[in-house]
Amino acid sequence: MLSRLLSRTPDDADALQLFGVVCRMQGRPDEAERLYRRSLAISPDQAHVHHNLGHLLRTLGRMDEAIAALREAIRLRPNYAEAWLNLALAQSAQDDHQAAEKSCRAALRLQPNYLLAKQTLAAELNQLGRPKEAETVARQSLALNPRDPRQIAALEHNLAMSLKMQRRYDEALRLFDAAQAKVPEMPVVDYNRANTLQQLGRFEEAADAYRNAIARSPLNFSAHRDLNRLLYRQGDSENFLKSYDDVAALYPELPQLPLEKASFLLLKNDFPAAREAYERACGLAPDSVRAHDGLGLILARMGEPDAAIREHEIALRIDPSDAFAWRNLTESLLRAGDAKTALDAAARSLALEPQDQGAIAMWGVALRTAGDAREELLNDYENFVRMYEIAPPAGHGNAENFNKALNSYLDGLHRDRHENIDQTLRGGSQTPGNLFGENHAVVELLRARIDEAVADYIARMKEDPEHRLFGRRTRAFDYAASWSARLFDCGFHTNHVHSKGWISSAYYVALPDAVARPDAHEGWIKFGEPNFASGLKDPIRRMVQPQVGTLVLFPSYMWHGTVPFHSAQSRTSIAFDVVPRSGS
Repeated sequence: MLSRLLSRTPDDADALQLFGVVCRMQGRPDEAERLYRRSLAISPDQAHVHHNLGHLLRTLGRMDEAIAALREAIRLRPNYAEAWLNLALAQSAQDDHQAAEKSCRAALRLQPNYLLAKQTLAAELNQLGRPKEAETVARQSLALNPRDPRQIAALEHNLAMSLKMQRRYDEALRLFDAAQAKVPEMPVVDYNRANTLQQLGRFEEAADAYRNAIARSPLNFSAHRDLNRLLYRQGDSENFLKSYDDVAALYPELPQLPLEKASFLLLKNDFPAAREAYERACGLAPDSVRAHDGLGLILARMGEPDAAIREHEIALRIDPSDAFAWRNLTESLLRAGDAKTALDAAARSLALEPQDQGAIAMWGVALRTAGDAREELLNDYENFVRMYEIAPPAGHGNAENFNKALNSYLDGLHRDRHENIDQTLRGGSQTPGNLFGENHAVVELLRARIDEAVADYIARMKEDPEHRLFGRRTRAFDYAASWSARLFDCGFHTNHVHSKGWISSAYYVALPDAVARPDAHEGWIKFGEPNFASGLKDPIRRMVQPQVGTLVLFPSYMWHGTVPFHSAQSRTSIAFDVVPRSGS
């Protein structure tokens, strides 16, 4: 009927938009978009058509266009609650959660009991790190007794997420189970349920939940990554990376599967298998920066620097603005002994990402290899590496007693059998998530003392806005990450930097007797040596002997690692990354 009407009156704006709605419902989005735009060209002031177009574009992933269309709908009809909600969803898809919160609240001012808006608002508050507020909104929404089981399940999921963020894992798990009972086919519930089970130390159940998430949504790459990280930590070599192979059988032409697998193989130092996976990804996606750049890293590690450089250059021809590819090219050039070109590549990486600590570190190696005096100013090992003896908190006697109590507490957090594959620790375990701000009472007592040391470290910085360390100086700071590391016999940290930090650290809780031997430097922290063969003579520039109760602070861009030790006793530390407080 609409077709006959349009054949008689092809410029009927109402018929065009109605036909667009029908096409969208029939799964014909291109035709729907064309019809909506024709309708708007004839009659631009149709708020509902701008909304329909924005909603369609959002589902197609074209968020900038969607936001523009939805804003136009709201301009024409400011009380359009549904348009405000869809605007929030588009803003959320762009990770602009503050804007999404405002749009949700605008929708709720117009319709206070608009359940979809409440559901979305709870999710946005979780994203903004305000789980208590999210909990209140989700509970208020459930109290309205929604009838749709899917909506109830979505609200229960959002409430469970807010409880999980508050470390109320048992409560969260019960709600995830309730949501899944109502709507079994929600892969997001399987995934978040698995994360919660991990926090509770129920690792086999967590692995099963990740597998369920993948079975329901085979291209859920977050579930693949977390499952395989868990399997590696639990020593399950038989099933490690198997999820990628299983799904690749279903999607043999999808390049992201070999890419994801290759990244794990690179971390595992299985270079031949990683090379094969990267080469397959390059064949499936010849314009993939990540595939060519990753292949370059593998070739460099396999002793083929010229081939490695060619792959990095292909990646950079595809996207000259990729700072990470410039940084990796720097490494391959240094491996090849071309310090001058490496210095140019490092400068390009830094120009694109001035605060990336990994880029600064690679620039420092290039400076040092080229004999450039600026490296001495960048890495003043004597003055930038500082030790602080941390006094025990009030009521805890001496430092020895406090750290024994702290080490005993940390025993309950070190539950993995092996290290994380994508971290620098080898031969030990690392606590999951963040250690600070998680209601660990004894840890928070230590943190108060650490705050004082960090403030002193910052106060001693020079006034030099051009320096890579001093230029970010601010009195207010936050902890971007915090964790505990435990090394066992022959354990160590590979040489590394902290790309997202500013000031990094090591606080020593318990140490093996081996560190007391000054001749062997077992278990000591070392500075200056990069994690690849750069051709430097005497790459280690400073070594520090750990002491229980001592905190070491240094720039996040400074290369550091630990010397392996031989002892039946473990080496336990707490580490964190400090960043300038946003807006300060």
